[in-house]
Amino acid sequence: MSDAGFERNLLYCQIVAQLLIADAAVTDAERDFLERLMVRFGFDAQQKQAVFNGVDIGQPIDDKLAQLDAASRMQLLGELEAAAAVDGEIDEVELEIIDEVRRALAGDPSAH
Repeated sequence: MSDAGFERNLLYCQIVAQLLIADAAVTDAERDFLERLMVRFGFDAQQKQAVFNGVDIGQPIDDKLAQLDAASRMQLLGELEAAAAVDGEIDEVELEIIDEVRRALAGDPSAH
């Protein structure tokens, strides 16, 4: 995986992790969801730790979103919606993160 590809995947996973941690209660299903995502990207143990090290609860995700291309943001939106629903309830904080991605897509002409 190229450095650029790894960075993109790292940001992607960090945003998903932030959503999963946002409601302060991470279920086994949510943990498994993130683990499957990191395995899909081929992350080793050190790279998985980098995902968690890069999550700052309460920080806006707009800087991370700005580094993702439109196609990655679109894919991320679906991933976040699935991640938020995996524990059976979508928290208001999780919805805020999803809405932030939607706004970023709406403001990006290349995303349509």
